[in-house]
Amino acid sequence: MVKAGLETLAPGVTERAELKDSSLISPQGWALGMAPPHGGGHHYDVVAFPEVDVRPGAGFQDGLACFVDCAVAASGDPRHAANAWVQTSGACLLELLDRRGRFADHVGPDHARGVPGWHMIASGEVGYGLDDAETRRLQKALHEANVLHQLAGPLSTDLESPYFNGVKLFYGGAPGTMQSEIRVNGERHEAASAAMAALNLPEPAVFTAVRVFALLLPMSPDGGEPAYRSATELILNLEDNDNLEDNDLSAAESEQADGHCHGADCDCGGRLDPEHPGFALPMPYLVEELSTEERERRVRVDTGAMMVVDGIGNFLKVRLPIKLEDGRTLVYLAWVYLEAPVMEKFVKHVHASTLPGHRFQGLFCNAIGPWGEDLLRAPVTLEGRSPTTPGSVGIPEVVDTSHRTLKKVLRNRWPAEVVLGAKDPRLRTD
Repeated sequence: MVKAGLETLAPGVTERAELKDSSLISPQGWALGMAPPHGGGHHYDVVAFPEVDVRPGAGFQDGLACFVDCAVAASGDPRHAANAWVQTSGACLLELLDRRGRFADHVGPDHARGVPGWHMIASGEVGYGLDDAETRRLQKALHEANVLHQLAGPLSTDLESPYFNGVKLFYGGAPGTMQSEIRVNGERHEAASAAMAALNLPEPAVFTAVRVFALLLPMSPDGGEPAYRSATELILNLEDNDNLEDNDLSAAESEQADGHCHGADCDCGGRLDPEHPGFALPMPYLVEELSTEERERRVRVDTGAMMVVDGIGNFLKVRLPIKLEDGRTLVYLAWVYLEAPVMEKFVKHVHASTLPGHRFQGLFCNAIGPWGEDLLRAPVTLEGRSPTTPGSVGIPEVVDTSHRTLKKVLRNRWPAEVVLGAKDPRLRTD
C-alpha cells in the first residue's frame, strides 16, 4: 500500500523496488521497513532509510541513519494509514532524495516558520475526519499556529541526530477528547506535546485529525546548504580548469566557440589548443537520449563532475587520453557509470585524500570519435589522479579495459585526420 502511494505521488520512484518480507528496497539506495506492530492492530510504524547498501546480501547495517513514524488507521482501514504516511513522512523522504521542492517545503533557520539552527523539510497539514469543512478548518488552524517555530525552544534540546531528526505533529480526536502530540525520532516529547496542547487549538464538531511531519537537518558549519548525509549528493570539486561555466558545450560546438586555448586537462569547451586538443562531453549518452522534460525530472544531482539520475544510475566525469601519431595527446572528458558501492568508495577516498593511485571499475558511457557507439558500456579501469590545483580533486583517468576496441583506442597511436578530422586546430587558418 505504501509502495502504491509513493508511486502515485512520484511516478517511477518505485521502479524495480523489491518487496522482501517487511521491507521495500529500491535499487536507487533507499529502503522502507515495517517495524513490529504495537498499540493495537491499527498502528503501523514505518522506518525510512534514505541511504542503504543495495548490494546482494548486504541487508541493513547497524548505525544506518533512518527516521520512524507511526501512522494510525483511525477508520480501521490500513490504506488510510498508508496514505497518511505517504503524504507526510513519505513526502519528506522523497524531498530528502529529490531536493527540488516538489514533494515538501524547504524552510531555512531564519524563516518565519523555521527552527533556528536547523534546515527543515516539512510536509503540508494532512487531515481526515467525518466532515470535510471541519477537516479544512483544523488544517488551517494548525498551519496558522506555526507550531514547530513556536516550540523550537523545547524541541531543540532533543534533536540529537547528526543526520536528520524526524518530528511528527498530531492533533485530533472527538470533541472533548482531542489529543496533542509531538514525537521526535519516534519518541513522544512530553514538554513539546504539553506546550502544543497549551496553544488552544480549536476543537471540531465531529471526529477530525491532522498530522504534519518534518525532517530537521543540521546546518553546515559555514551556514550554507544543510549537512545532507547521502554520499551521492556530496558536491565533489573535481578539477575543472578555467571557464567552468562553459563546460556544457559539445565537441561540435567547441570547434566554433571563441575562447582561450585548451590545456590537456581543460574542459571549458573553448577554442582548441593546437598542441593539446580536448573535448568535454556534456552528459552521458543515456542521459542525452532523454527528452528535456524527462531529464529535468530524473536528474537529481548534476555538479558538472558527477551526475545521479533516477532510474539510470550514477555517473562520474573522467579523462580518456588518445595518443596521436604526430606526438600530441587528445583528451576527451567523458562519463563513466559507477555502481552505487563504487561511487561510495570513490567519495570516501576523496574525503580521505587517498584517491591518487586508487583504481576502480566502471562502464564507459559516451560515443566518441570514429569509434562511435561501439564504445558504449565498455568496462573500464579508472585511476585517481593527483590534483594540480590546491583544494580540488584530480579527474580520474581511464587506464585499462577488457573491451577490444577501447583497448586499441588506449594503446595505439592514431592519425590526427582520422580522430580529429576537420576539427584539428592545426588546420585553422583564422
